[in-house]
Amino acid sequence: MTLSVSTASFLKKLAIYGAIAAVTISCILLFPQPFKLPFQFVLGVMFAHGVELAHEMIHQKHFGRRWGGAIGFLLGLPLGVEFTRYSITHSYHHRAVGTPDDEESFSYDFGRLGAPLSFLLHLSMLSHYCTVAHGLLNSLLGNEAAIRDRMGPAGKTAPHRAIARVMRGYRIIALLLFAVVLLSLVLRTTVFIHLWLIPLLFSGPVHALIELPEHWGCQRDTTDMMVNTRTILPSRFADWLTNGNCWHVEHHYKPSLPMADLPKLHEAIAPQIKYLNLGYGEFYREFFTALLGQGRSLSASQD
Repeated sequence: MTLSVSTASFLKKLAIYGAIAAVTISCILLFPQPFKLPFQFVLGVMFAHGVELAHEMIHQKHFGRRWGGAIGFLLGLPLGVEFTRYSITHSYHHRAVGTPDDEESFSYDFGRLGAPLSFLLHLSMLSHYCTVAHGLLNSLLGNEAAIRDRMGPAGKTAPHRAIARVMRGYRIIALLLFAVVLLSLVLRTTVFIHLWLIPLLFSGPVHALIELPEHWGCQRDTTDMMVNTRTILPSRFADWLTNGNCWHVEHHYKPSLPMADLPKLHEAIAPQIKYLNLGYGEFYREFFTALLGQGRSLSASQD
């Protein structure tokens, strides 16, 4: 079977992801504390990177729905991201960005980012984990209405079979969580704490920091993606870590375009982009200046 260029490129990304994860997991298992910690941080960063790879699966449809869905599910699993739910809410976000119905896939509330404390709460991704707990409970109870309601406008229009896949995904996550707890108790092992919970403390903030710049401070009352979305010109590392999601105006302009082709598109549309930062360092200097110096909603600080 001949693979497309974008699919072959994605397989290379998966191979790199798997190799880094395998090395860090081995080091975590072999090294004593506190020497585990740097590798747990790297593994947490890979959890966040995995969600960015899952994001590509939503748009590129690599490997077909069955295999693509399974790979997307596994990539999102460490952060509790149910892939079908992510696909539904993220696809809706692309259709609704710049309208009152727009909602972020990870329950972010950028309008409340007006003080350091609210920013720390944002970094914790607590709202996302509450959504995961809600999804697990209501999927086990078979409460489809509650699942739809938590998904906002995207849930109202999703077909029944899609919501059924969401509930099935959450039930699989619940089963895996039960198995992890049971094995930990029976075997009296802390391996899952070292390989999942501690890395998770790092992956949530890393993921939140990757996602935050995409629409923060942009004009959210218009559907013009040139002014409601931000692009960050990345280093090679940032481009890899975000899996090209730093080219976010370009991504919204042509969502089906392979991530590797977004820099070329940028050359064509760059003069039209209003919110453009030279690197994440420049963006976060701007963000923290507003956070520490203005005392008002950051979501409107650049409008």
